[in-house]
Amino acid sequence: MFDSEAQITTNLTELEATTIERILTEGRAGETDDGALAPARGTVTSKIEEMFYENYLRYFANAEAKRRWHMERDIPWEKTTQNCSDTTAFIVESFTAVEMFLPDYTHKIMELVRKSRGRAMFQANWGYEESKHSMVLEEWLIRSGKRTEEQVREFEKQLLGAEWDLPFESPRQMIIYTMIQEMATGLNYTNLRRRVEEEGDEALVRTLRWVSSDESAHYNFFRKGVKAYLQLEPDETIADIKFVFQNFVMPAQALIPGWTERGASIEASGIYTPKVYLTKIYRPVLEDLGITRQQLKEAGIPGREADFIWDKREAQEADAKLARFNRTVAVPAFPAPLRAAGRQTVATVA
Repeated sequence: MFDSEAQITTNLTELEATTIERILTEGRAGETDDGALAPARGTVTSKIEEMFYENYLRYFANAEAKRRWHMERDIPWEKTTQNCSDTTAFIVESFTAVEMFLPDYTHKIMELVRKSRGRAMFQANWGYEESKHSMVLEEWLIRSGKRTEEQVREFEKQLLGAEWDLPFESPRQMIIYTMIQEMATGLNYTNLRRRVEEEGDEALVRTLRWVSSDESAHYNFFRKGVKAYLQLEPDETIADIKFVFQNFVMPAQALIPGWTERGASIEASGIYTPKVYLTKIYRPVLEDLGITRQQLKEAGIPGREADFIWDKREAQEADAKLARFNRTVAVPAFPAPLRAAGRQTVATVA
């Protein structure tokens, strides 16, 4: 018997999966890759601020139209299982802990950028989106039976006694830092989702899809901001990129109880490792910024590594041009002759 309701649900799930996969891979955020153009007039600072605000308006419009999700409506909580391993639950709890320092992230970065309309408005929106992440992950821990509500609340108390501080002092250095951090966070959730798919918990799979799509969009906004700085203050920005990469660590880890064990579990699971950082974060960020071969070397990238990154970018651009060419429909010089009226072509079977 055909179950129409089940078929509709299946179709919607497949459509959602396709949509979110596109969000995660198209421009790494589902948005066009083009950032705002620099205004023709004004000081360097005013030009950068106009670009930030224009980028925020585009970001917000895309989020409202395509990316908002609801904790109850968009997560199939009825598909929560106890199939996930204790290791997976431990990693989910660890990522929840990082998200729990949201009051510090939001407040301290806002103080740093409050005079920038585009960045300040983005920071407020960012705080809203990030607040959903810790809540939805905690909800899964409780519904799956991996943690009791009392355990979750006790862990929160341990975390909120500490306070996170800004790792860098200037707005330009901080946007470079948050760009790298959001790329890494989005990848962490994507790699964790792949593990959960094998363990068979559809509620957590869907949760991680939505959360990683948010992180990818955040990365894209910050990346466009760094590109604005590169366009108008190239030498200073290259120096800051070098400095931030040399001193980069993921946020709040020193403040989370037992992070040595948690970090080891994440690395042993293949979610975040030195190799993942090099091949999926460090190199892709530099590729996405589109900086020149010489700028890569000025940023402290060894010559062979800079050549590798630049050659890969050139190859990607060549592939993109070829793909656009191949999408062109060839029109024959003369139309194909019409068949004689009433005549049919019948397929024959040997």
